[in-house]
Amino acid sequence: MANQGSLTYPLRVRPGIIDQPVLGNRFFYFVVSIFIALQAIVVYLDIESRMFIAFCYFSIAILLFFSLNKPEIPVFAITLYIPFSKIIVGDLATAVNFTNVLLFIALFAWFISHESREERFLVRTPLNFPLFLFALLGLISLIQGSYHMVDIEGGSLIISFWRWYVPMFLYILVVNNVRNRESIKKVLILIMFTAVVIALITIREHANLGDVSSWSKARIGGIAGNPNTLGTFFINYGPLLLGVFIYNAHKIRSWIFMVFYLLCARGAHVTYSRGTWLAFGVGAVFITLLTRSKKLVIPGIFLVGLVVLNPSILPESITSRFRSTFTNEQTYLEQSVEEKVEKSASDRIIIGTGALKMIKQNPFLGFGFGVFPYFIMDYSEIGGRRDAHNTYLRIAAEMGVPALLVFLSLLTIVFTTTFWVFRHSKDNFFKGCSVGFLGSIIGLMVACMFGSRMNSLEISGQFWIIAALMQRLKIIMTQEMIDKNKEKSGAYEFQK
Repeated sequence: MANQGSLTYPLRVRPGIIDQPVLGNRFFYFVVSIFIALQAIVVYLDIESRMFIAFCYFSIAILLFFSLNKPEIPVFAITLYIPFSKIIVGDLATAVNFTNVLLFIALFAWFISHESREERFLVRTPLNFPLFLFALLGLISLIQGSYHMVDIEGGSLIISFWRWYVPMFLYILVVNNVRNRESIKKVLILIMFTAVVIALITIREHANLGDVSSWSKARIGGIAGNPNTLGTFFINYGPLLLGVFIYNAHKIRSWIFMVFYLLCARGAHVTYSRGTWLAFGVGAVFITLLTRSKKLVIPGIFLVGLVVLNPSILPESITSRFRSTFTNEQTYLEQSVEEKVEKSASDRIIIGTGALKMIKQNPFLGFGFGVFPYFIMDYSEIGGRRDAHNTYLRIAAEMGVPALLVFLSLLTIVFTTTFWVFRHSKDNFFKGCSVGFLGSIIGLMVACMFGSRMNSLEISGQFWIIAALMQRLKIIMTQEMIDKNKEKSGAYEFQK
């Protein structure tokens, strides 16, 4: 029965559905290990032969068979695959690739399995309407952008639009298909597993570089093809490992999560992205403060204070990278802001100023999806096509201020839902994951100030999957609270 006064809608579920395990743990993690190992090998060796693609599609056909009764299984496969989706594409024809085929299987399994459970086909959640509204505003913006750019890059706008909205659609897919704690836990473990594997691949790639002559050559793009975007991957998923470690630190075996978190930190480090370092650090500080652990807060405050007073204790690669932001220190006070900083940073200031002019010119509908690089030259002194280097400014300039407000409401709802799970969960694993994801959200919001960080499946896909898992956890926990209160009131009536 829907509870209209709350953000969640407890569901009546057929007995046995919630606690039914999907697969045996040992077999599940064995298959997962093989799957991840294959993807890592393909990425590292840069192979994607016809034989390999044929083998993958044969495996997908088997996946379809098993997913008819278990809609969680294609969700597992999507979760494992999407971080590698840009490198291991699996194109056979137009719109026929691994991503779209896996999405089709998940949709098909959702439709088929709906008959076996007593809940709405589309579960009502607080994100449903804002996601629909953002997609509608985006579609209007796409039409507007296509009108302006019909002679420039035609169909590529549709592909860019697709990459923006598929990750958000994963929220709808996952919240309706993953319906028990065991499956939620497995998906979260898969996400942390992929984060560690990608961290190892990134570190390995950096080690193979050897000596380089400039920052640009030292930076690793990895699975994203771009160092700044790759850094956002570690911002999104590394904090989960820190959160799980904090709430399970009393178990010796749980210290492996701290080791894995440090691997992700190293992966973020070798991107040499200043925005990544800042956002990663902010996320870690937020988690530490939120957990109120004296064992972490006091050393953390001491360490931050020490760094502020004596920055030289940081690795040379970090201090020199931040020092490179500023130039001509002798006349620093006499320079304008644009002159004080290196060209990369000064260009961002100029672009940001131009973006504000664009927003002021057309605040409601913007200039159209994908047109920012072409219009910014008319509103700033930038000589060529450039990105906004700021998610919020680009959304407002291309889609309008209302779309920006809807986007911010999406992040706010995800944050409040996750915070509710963090406050009410008694399971240390889920409590750790929720506090870690809160740090991810904060870190992501900081990272979005330095670039477009939500427009790629390989980076943001798992973010929306976690958002769906937190919403489903809230639904399950709310129903459990209701059932528990009913039991208490029934026992009280019986005693009377």
